[in-house]
Amino acid sequence: MYLKVNKRKDNLKICESTAKMLQHQPFEIPDEVVREILIWLPVEFLARFKSVSKAWLAIISDPSFVPAHLQCSKKKEKQNPSSFLITPHILLHFPAGEFGAVAPMAHCDGLLLLPTDTKVYVFNPATKDAIALPQSQRNMMRHYGCLSVGLGLDTSTGKYKVARTFHRSCDDGPMEIFTMGMEVFTINGENGSWRETSVDLPYPILGSQAGIYCKGCLFFFIDKNNQQIPPQRLLRFSLLDETFGVTPLLTNLYPSVDDEDIFVNELDGELCASLFSKVLQRVLIFTTSHVVDPRWDIRYIINVDVECDPMASLGSSRILLRHGCRVFRYNLKTGRLEEGEIFDMRDIRYLGPGEDALGHAWENLSWFDLISYTESLVPVTLKASSWAL
Repeated sequence: MYLKVNKRKDNLKICESTAKMLQHQPFEIPDEVVREILIWLPVEFLARFKSVSKAWLAIISDPSFVPAHLQCSKKKEKQNPSSFLITPHILLHFPAGEFGAVAPMAHCDGLLLLPTDTKVYVFNPATKDAIALPQSQRNMMRHYGCLSVGLGLDTSTGKYKVARTFHRSCDDGPMEIFTMGMEVFTINGENGSWRETSVDLPYPILGSQAGIYCKGCLFFFIDKNNQQIPPQRLLRFSLLDETFGVTPLLTNLYPSVDDEDIFVNELDGELCASLFSKVLQRVLIFTTSHVVDPRWDIRYIINVDVECDPMASLGSSRILLRHGCRVFRYNLKTGRLEEGEIFDMRDIRYLGPGEDALGHAWENLSWFDLISYTESLVPVTLKASSWAL
């Protein structure tokens, strides 16, 4: 589900008035000025504006327009987060179909990664561009369900990559220690197939993870049940040179905290780790700008007595938090939750295909997947790469 918080009708009026203003000026506006205006507009209106004139078509179709528009979208979303991707997981039995289970999704620059127990899908909700990645036969332990997978940008090539683990083998010992490999798919790459990395993972990782993308790397939790001396670290996979490393994870905390009690994500371009301190009865949010040799600094201390996860910064004075199925805003200056700003995702009403009125809420809900979303023109397929919105 793609939840857009800001009002669509208001956006439509603003964008239409912008187009009329630019069209009916008594003097000719330089293309550079028109471009600076267009890169701030929502994706859904740019397709219409391509038909306004040949000059506008050339501006929007230029390859440099996509990254420029993306940067503006990021700035708008950082100042006022208003778009979120929500996937409700329900406890129902469905007939056999294309897949049977869905793993947590991941997001990068407007692209959404949706892993399942059979295939991996990548799509752009704003442009409705989508692709089902080809299947691979490398995984030797298919009964494990969904594999861990991540999506991110290789900054050296400007290409987006999907990295997925697979089980190579398992010994017969009491701990059942297994080895894992990694395969990579480059979106809009040359060969259009999965390729194996030159080295295997130094440590097995937990299954059904969505890798956290930050600063050109994907981060995964290590499976400590398969380690005699488990490290207090995250496994790091560089999308640049496709090598592995480990990133220390809050190793100096006292008392120490188990990995399952730490929530890791990306916050304002930095790697973020948060936890609920039972001693302080507070939520502690740490961030680091260095992912290879991190220095974890406390960024926020949240004055709540329940475990919460940070979802997005709301400017310099507020932060969006999540507790179970509830999302709320916390005022960093007052140290309190903002009254009237608590949203229960179980109250969401869904608009189904072909419907023009909101329907009923989902029943038998198990949990929600919720991530902050930034719309973009980033293409997924070769057809969309020709900028045909």
